[in-house]
Amino acid sequence: AEYRLKLLNDASFRGHPVVRHPVMHFPNDENFGRNRHGGRGKGSAQSSSSLSAFMLGDLVYVVPILKSGVVKTRVYLPEGGWIHLWSGEQVAGPHNIGKTIEVMAPIGEPPVFVRDCQLMHKFVETLKKKHIIVDSRRRRSSVKSSSMFSSFRRKKK
Repeated sequence: AEYRLKLLNDASFRGHPVVRHPVMHFPNDENFGRNRHGGRGKGSAQSSSSLSAFMLGDLVYVVPILKSGVVKTRVYLPEGGWIHLWSGEQVAGPHNIGKTIEVMAPIGEPPVFVRDCQLMHKFVETLKKKHIIVDSRRRRSSVKSSSMFSSFRRKKK
């Protein structure tokens, strides 16, 4: 709740959008913008995931899954330390200068990463206490990942 209020205040008083293109925070990262010759950034595998990626403020990085049936995907992480939201694992350290990783992405758990900072550590700990995320050795038990999509399931004819 604290982070959402910060985002809404930034939107109201500074004009910063809540949902942002990553180039707003990583202007020199060629994987998000166009290079000076007008082409896409380096590395086609990185560019494909980074084309649909977005930020919620400056601390949450989301890479939506746009194809059905995908349960594992390669994701480009921009510079800095990142924590995988669903597992609580640090997937990139503070000295990361941009890298591609492979993550699980079942329905209901798209690739979402939070900055490795004090505010986000507090957020991740709150999610762990509520059993929304658990450590990587076991699956969440109190929340079914597909429950939020149950109304979208196809009905049998």
